[in-house]
Amino acid sequence: MTRKIGFTCAYTPVPLIEAAGFAPFRIFPETKAPDQAGHLLHDNLCPHVKKVLDRALENDLPELEGIIFINSCDSMRRLSDAWHEARPDDKIILIDLPSGISSLSLDFLSKEYERLSKTLFDWNNKSFSLEIISKKIDNWNLLEDSVKKIETRMSQGYFPGIASRLQHIINTAATESTERAIALAQSKKEAQEPSKDGKASIFVFGNLLFDPKVYDLFEKWNMHVAGTDFCTSSRFVTPVDTESDDNIFRSLAVSYLKQTPCARTMDTTMPGSIAKRIVEQAKKTGAKGVIGFTLKFCDPYLARVPMIRQALQKEAIPFLMLEGDCTTGSMGQQQTRIEAFTEMLGV
Repeated sequence: MTRKIGFTCAYTPVPLIEAAGFAPFRIFPETKAPDQAGHLLHDNLCPHVKKVLDRALENDLPELEGIIFINSCDSMRRLSDAWHEARPDDKIILIDLPSGISSLSLDFLSKEYERLSKTLFDWNNKSFSLEIISKKIDNWNLLEDSVKKIETRMSQGYFPGIASRLQHIINTAATESTERAIALAQSKKEAQEPSKDGKASIFVFGNLLFDPKVYDLFEKWNMHVAGTDFCTSSRFVTPVDTESDDNIFRSLAVSYLKQTPCARTMDTTMPGSIAKRIVEQAKKTGAKGVIGFTLKFCDPYLARVPMIRQALQKEAIPFLMLEGDCTTGSMGQQQTRIEAFTEMLGV
């Protein structure tokens, strides 16, 4: 069995993990482990970080050869610090991530990705190979192409189960392998024609919504997910343009930093770009409404909600904002509000 490398952030390039001979394992905040993170971190902290740390403290993880942390926010940095206490024998690498998009930021991130890649090859006692990295990136782009086709189909009509299937494919890429995810994506599962069962088409965005069963709940609540924007959904499968630069690590940096950035990344040349992007995506998918899901205590997203709300109101697109831990359990607690929103959309 291929040894696994753990990671916690969508800015981690899976092709670099696989090129070094490892399998990726994204540590989702899904666990029955008791709440112990408060022993090492503040209780009023990102539930994503806390639940991942709970898994570490409870040994609710597969055997990991090492783990990659991305310094994307202060909570993630604190998770890296706490991990040293919770699992002192683990190999750990912390990659710094620029908060802005500029030429200097791209140069910096390309160096960080190069450092990450060489570290992973060292961990596996393998000779560093740009050729292997390039092949794994090509494979990753094949997955992205397949995912994009499924997303296009989602926006064209209601195909029962397609949203949960897509999430299962993406989760497979995050926790097993790109090859396995490609095989799942290329298998034909949906009907040729969309269902005539009228459901409200919605666009959903936020931090993370990783459980396929949540998308089944949306359908149960009379909704059709026409598009998504989460670091655990299509944003995770970032296409890498290897033609953009002769340096493969700069190509990775350009692709990951510029393609659909999360709320913690700011483009100073385009203030409010996150709101504009969500409006554009909602329109492109033909959504009748937009639902946002943010984690509690996530300041980057919460700070941008007012501008997103204002942009959607300007386009007369109904908007529902929810806050929780983005698991099936928390969705159940929001059921009344979600069903009321569905009725408002006229379904």
